[in-house]
Amino acid sequence: MNTRQISSPSRPIIGISCELQPPDARRSFSRKKYILALNRDYSQAVENAGGLPFPIPIFDDREKLAELVKLLDGLILSGGSDVVSPGENWQGGKTCLQRSEHEMALLQATLHGGLPVLGICRGLQQINVFFGGTLWDDLPAWKPGAVDHRRGKRNGAFRHRITLAAGSQIEAALGSGTIEVNSYHHQAARDVPASLRDVAHAEDGVIEALEGTGNALVWAVQWHPERMGVHPAGDSFLKRFVAICADRRASGSLK
Repeated sequence: MNTRQISSPSRPIIGISCELQPPDARRSFSRKKYILALNRDYSQAVENAGGLPFPIPIFDDREKLAELVKLLDGLILSGGSDVVSPGENWQGGKTCLQRSEHEMALLQATLHGGLPVLGICRGLQQINVFFGGTLWDDLPAWKPGAVDHRRGKRNGAFRHRITLAAGSQIEAALGSGTIEVNSYHHQAARDVPASLRDVAHAEDGVIEALEGTGNALVWAVQWHPERMGVHPAGDSFLKRFVAICADRRASGSLK
């Protein structure tokens, strides 16, 4: 009998969480039918950064989810619908509790395995809630005076400057203490738990980046690097994250 041996890919496998969308915009997330979706910007950006993108479906079986995570070298939590912040009088847009529950389990399995994690936009908010933080559920309603962080177009036409904490990992990855980023969000991190630290702010004080304080690498940014193209906060930032995943893969620490 002929057998085939499947060789391990040379590039790091980067898991990317998917969005759940109603099949019809008029339907709510409470319906059982939904569409599993991932904007191609994420997978294309990971590929351009040197990684192999691996979209992660929604798993109800936590053991199977943990098995899938063992195949990965890093995780990106993508953007999408709103995150509900526990204990808050939420008054934002659409939410998907099934996705949030899945990503809480996904984060648990990923961090248990010691994989690097990058949260993007909604991903930052999900990470903050995972560790016990709270959110500004709707910036215009809850934080008067904040700039309109949601005016951005898909081509990133609207941008604002942020200031990064000196000596932070993300500042080192970006190579600058101040930088311009795109903006597409109306939620933001509010109270940050001790297991995270805020390392970047917009001019109105809104938190734009978080880092983990533990051993596992946890980065979270409020902007969308996958939509910034050739830019220190775009392709260069993602290449740095993928390179870290590649180094860990090469060391064999995750396999």
